[in-house]
Amino acid sequence: MQPFYQPVLFALFVWWFVTGLVFVAYGRSPRITHLYFLGATVVMLLAVAGFIYALEIVTPAGVYLSLTCGILIWGWQVSGYYLGYITGPEQSVQFYEMVGNGRSTTPFARFRYALQASLYHELLIVSFLGLLVFLSQGSPNRWGLWIFIALWVMHALAKVNVFLGVRNFRIEFLPAHLHKLDRLLSKQASNPLMPITALFGTCIALVLTYRAIMPGTAPDQVVGHLAVGTMLVLGVIENILLVLPLPATLWGWGVRALPKSVNLPAEPQQKKQPTLRIFPEQVVEG
Repeated sequence: MQPFYQPVLFALFVWWFVTGLVFVAYGRSPRITHLYFLGATVVMLLAVAGFIYALEIVTPAGVYLSLTCGILIWGWQVSGYYLGYITGPEQSVQFYEMVGNGRSTTPFARFRYALQASLYHELLIVSFLGLLVFLSQGSPNRWGLWIFIALWVMHALAKVNVFLGVRNFRIEFLPAHLHKLDRLLSKQASNPLMPITALFGTCIALVLTYRAIMPGTAPDQVVGHLAVGTMLVLGVIENILLVLPLPATLWGWGVRALPKSVNLPAEPQQKKQPTLRIFPEQVVEG
């Protein structure tokens, strides 16, 4: 009988470790960042090979291998986006003129600009998803595909929630090349999508957990259901942390104190300072 805690601990560790590796390259020199992404690309190719190798292995070890490969493939996608290698087309001068102070355009226009800023990243994810679906079609061990989909869906929901407005997000958490997106984000404590996100992820995780603990479930199915369910729960927790009134938020391998809110009123004697060189009119007050 497969112990229930093993897949849960596996998902926790791999999520923590891969997420930390993604953020380890932040702030490094261009040479180190290039070497890091080159190494991540080699690991991704090996993960695709491992994913193919594990497709016909219907044992707990084979499921663990497939899950690990799916997470590593996803980690490469995230690395390419947050390190600036695979984002979206460069915004034109008209973009900055139309966006203005970031609060005057319609929500649909702001969403279109935000999507454009990560268009290549999103298209690459869809391409890899199609590749994994094609490679695993008819195979008994598709858990690498399912965990890739779970990570993608929860990450996409988190980005939409940030776009709609959450309490615990500051643009300073992201690399400099993504700071331009601050003008497109709503500034509010929460949004109507957040409870839907939490309910959706929790319900799917409960269904997977129930299927894992049902009598007669094969050991490999126990591993797969619990690991994917745990990953969904982690995604729900990360989304909820975006709106809870906490002084700190989990990020990567540690806990970071939140920067001062941009919505605080400025002191009378305090001089406003520009936060971004590309947007000299944008200021942080407080």
